[in-house]
Amino acid sequence: MIAFGPQLIGRTEKALNALLAMTLADEDLVETQWVALRLAERSDRSRTLPALLHDTTYAPDTAAVVDSLVARGLIRDDRPSASGRETVARIEHRIDELTSGIWEAVDPADRAAAERALNTVLDRARSVIATRSGR
Repeated sequence: MIAFGPQLIGRTEKALNALLAMTLADEDLVETQWVALRLAERSDRSRTLPALLHDTTYAPDTAAVVDSLVARGLIRDDRPSASGRETVARIEHRIDELTSGIWEAVDPADRAAAERALNTVLDRARSVIATRSGR
């Protein structure tokens, strides 16, 4: 068993990303494009999609990622097109099929504790990033 910390979080993230990458490959998408599609769905449009994507992924060229989705007809005016919404629905369905057994195998109390712990790690990591990048 791996103790709670960077190695466990990193290895878990890599395993889940591998499942996501397999799913996205069927749609010829990469993770940052997927994140952009999801952000476009949820955005209140107070900020541009490339700015939201940068603050979520810390990727350097988020405008190019969004442009690639626009070129494919998946994004229009920082919102998912009808085709983009259909793509998101297909991917979400596949992800649910792949991962439902993973989440069901974890006791609800353990899920709640993991949620609290990981949100604390995420908040503190974002704080360190903001401090180091001068934001």
